Amino acid sequence: MSVSSSISLIKLDPPDTREDEWNKWYTEVHSPGRFECGFLAFRRFILYEDDLAVDTVQPNQAKYLALMELPNTQVLTSQEYDAITKKWVATPPDSFEHLTMTLPKFARGVFDLTGTYPAPWNAVLPDNRYVFLSGHDVPADISDEFDEWYVEEHMPLVLNEPGFLSVRRYRHLTDDFPPMLSRGGELFSHLSIWEIDGPQAFQNPKFASYIVTPWQKRMRRLCKLKVSNIYSELARGLAP
Repeated sequence: MSVSSSISLIKLDPPDTREDEWNKWYTEVHSPGRFECGFLAFRRFILYEDDLAVDTVQPNQAKYLALMELPNTQVLTSQEYDAITKKWVATPPDSFEHLTMTLPKFARGVFDLTGTYPAPWNAVLPDNRYVFLSGHDVPADISDEFDEWYVEEHMPLVLNEPGFLSVRRYRHLTDDFPPMLSRGGELFSHLSIWEIDGPQAFQNPKFASYIVTPWQKRMRRLCKLKVSNIYSELARGLAP
């Protein structure tokens, strides 16, 4: 099977009613239905809301997260994908397909992989069931510096701590695939998906006593942190 080079990321809150039924549909119908056009795999998560000993946790995040693994972005412009889109457009207006795109905090973006650490990333789906999502809005004129800081200073410090297994970094392809947003939905230009053992990764006393470096202080001042939260896996699927 191909290794994922892009993802489609979806964040959203659930419907006010029939949440269990909606979850079952999203996991058993909607997500695996994308395998028909070449999607490789999916993972669905729920927001982990307990307190953490870090000062960057972002409030008011979407309850649910989905990561759709793609071999490339061409699958999103294929005839097969168009056929799937036409199929859901033809469903009744009160169907979950139509409802989902109107849910609070709905945000869908397409992201291209810029690096995996440690490299190479050989698995379509990892074994662990928690991710730490870190998303920033980075001004274009300091994008190269942000990447340099993240790779040269920030990542080595974090990956050296127990519980942090690996990280994949992405950039939002806003020009080729404009974001889809409903009320309250937010995305970001730069995304890091940290694979972690679990919330215990943040129970290291170092996090409580961490002193921000001058370079990190500059990046925090210039780049807006949009998401910095743990998500726990609910379901996953791998294309046959």
